[in-house]
Amino acid sequence: MPPDATPEIYAALDLGSNSFHLLIARFEQNKLIVLDTHKDMVRFAAGLDDKNVLSAQAIERALESLSKMAERLRGVPADHIRIVGTNTLRTAENAGEFLEKAEAVLPAPVNIISGTEEARLIYLGVARDFSPGDERRLVVDIGGGSTELVVGAKKPKIMESLGIGCVSFSRRFFADGKLSETGFRKAQNAAARELAPHIEAFSQTWDQAVGASGTIRTIGRIVRDNQFSDRTAITLDGMYKLRETMLESKNCDDLKIKGLSTERQSVLPGGLAILIALFEELDISAMETSDYAVREGILHDLAGRLHHHDTRESTINHMIEQYYADTAQAERICKLALRWLPSVKTEIKTDAGEAEQLLRWAAALHEIGLAIAHGGYHKHGGYILSNADMPGFSRQEQARLAFLVLNHRRKPKPGSQLHNIRPDWLLLALFRLACILHRRRQNRSIPPEVQVEATGKKSLVLSAPQAWLDNNPLTRADLEEEQELIGVVDVQLSIAAL
Repeated sequence: MPPDATPEIYAALDLGSNSFHLLIARFEQNKLIVLDTHKDMVRFAAGLDDKNVLSAQAIERALESLSKMAERLRGVPADHIRIVGTNTLRTAENAGEFLEKAEAVLPAPVNIISGTEEARLIYLGVARDFSPGDERRLVVDIGGGSTELVVGAKKPKIMESLGIGCVSFSRRFFADGKLSETGFRKAQNAAARELAPHIEAFSQTWDQAVGASGTIRTIGRIVRDNQFSDRTAITLDGMYKLRETMLESKNCDDLKIKGLSTERQSVLPGGLAILIALFEELDISAMETSDYAVREGILHDLAGRLHHHDTRESTINHMIEQYYADTAQAERICKLALRWLPSVKTEIKTDAGEAEQLLRWAAALHEIGLAIAHGGYHKHGGYILSNADMPGFSRQEQARLAFLVLNHRRKPKPGSQLHNIRPDWLLLALFRLACILHRRRQNRSIPPEVQVEATGKKSLVLSAPQAWLDNNPLTRADLEEEQELIGVVDVQLSIAAL
């Protein structure tokens, strides 16, 4: 935010696979000032069964935690709150069920983010904990269900998310808390296999290694407090000594190690095995730890959105260049759609501000599928936007954008929704009409009398001068066909000649 602006309060809530973290802070002279924090060890990932379905007990634990978080969030403006779900919600088959219950409790929606977006936010947070410069850093974050690796300097350059975490590995290789050399060996080998395809990208491309979040910070604290290493940083020898000390106990419940909290006992073996494998495979000699992580990154990213430094805009511009999108055609459609938006905003399901963003982005990217093939290009575009790594975007934001692009032409697809989003068919209908009126791809002036109005939650009226309709018979035919096509999703389109 601008350095001379009045401090604003921001909140980040991280729904992690092991614990839920709330951070409330403000910025002063671009420095993050923490006002309050709260953490609940929810063990969310432990609630996943072998079919990736969250148990009722796990959902209940999560909702109990969120009810406390919601109380603390009272008074923080909703647009200054960002709630992020990571690996467990990416994985859970019944994530939609949980989201519906969670959003009934929380003052803002839950955004499920991809692994690479999580990695970007982690790096953004950790980078604020070190002096800026050209030094390249490897940042590692071992979470409950995934491990993020990032290499970058002032900005992240290489990002990867591996499906290995302290909760999932502890359950898999140290069942019922039983500790054994065999369990460690199998866990380390499994982590090494996951890392294998990425070794070349991450080996020796950095000057300093930094670890973030609870697992690595706990290991760092134990190594220092017990003098397992002659350095203040985490070393491989120090972790080997920690592993041997743990093996002196037969079960996690019996661990009595200085610096290890009770709540971390059951998940430490999996996390330690992963970190040892990373050190061995990437030839890491020492790793510093950072108190900053994804939550701090979320706050910096959110503040940037509100003060004209939105990463999503950079992502859209990159995709325009990557797929050679026709910017002139996009501008025509965008201008017309935004001209009509005020007349329908009271009836659409989407917030007016978000609707404006979505229309701009959809107009910019609605033809990116042409880079693959002309036939069914809207399907190709929808697929790209549903599956691409898009820095700054949550899975739901990508799904809403993909929804508009996929359905901007031909017959709408009622079953095309993802990630618990609410399909906004009226907003889609407005976007489709803007595309129809600019089908000729010319700098064609659409008379101001050509207007679109919402007459209900599922009805639109397009008004146009009779003479204009008569002079544009192809457009009129397209509009008449559109009445039938958009009717598939129960939107009634009327054409009124003036």
